[in-house]
Amino acid sequence: MSEPAKHERFDVEALSSGDRYRLMTDIVAPRPIAWVSTLDADGRANLAPFSYFQGVCTSPPMVMLAFANRPDGRPKDTLANILARRELTINHVSESLAEAMNVTSGAYEPGVDEWDQAGKPGPRLDSCPSASVAPPRVAAAVAALECRMTRSIPLGQGSQGGASTTLVLAQVQVFWVTSGLAQRDGRGRLRPIDPAALASVGRLGGMSYARTADTFDMVRPTVDPTP
Repeated sequence: MSEPAKHERFDVEALSSGDRYRLMTDIVAPRPIAWVSTLDADGRANLAPFSYFQGVCTSPPMVMLAFANRPDGRPKDTLANILARRELTINHVSESLAEAMNVTSGAYEPGVDEWDQAGKPGPRLDSCPSASVAPPRVAAAVAALECRMTRSIPLGQGSQGGASTTLVLAQVQVFWVTSGLAQRDGRGRLRPIDPAALASVGRLGGMSYARTADTFDMVRPTVDPTP
């Protein structure tokens, strides 16, 4: 057997907020990216990516997203919109959309249309209507989830005394998948979607992202029942 790795210990209470963020985002990776479309109270569109995101339930299908507040304690635009309207559309990020997604990650002032920014210097990023919620979908995304917020949970403590983060739980109302990607077997069950066709992009630490082109399969072991 190989020698055990040597480790360095980091106690959370001794770390700065920046160092905690660095270790969380470096180690908890790769993370899926939720490219979230919302509308504000006046109906203005917003589009931004978040990587504290995961599926948490199948029946009913639910996802969780965590939103850190701005340094001054204000919620980010996406969170403010979700809390106001309780609706969001999560768009899948594939390699072909990575650059547009990155543009929308900028710290734009409220009211700036990220759909416009993502299309520059060309036309606005194309959208298409959702079926069950008001926020539109990214037309070129190979998949999307229409969601309604079921619960918001404040977490941590920020420098201004309020919560540092808000956890949002949202229930999926509608799945959208590009025609041909979702196929059924002889018994009518959905087969796994080809990862190469999804071409998903994942978030790593720093400014790094991961591709999912190099994948491998492993069969789960069969465990004999205990007599």
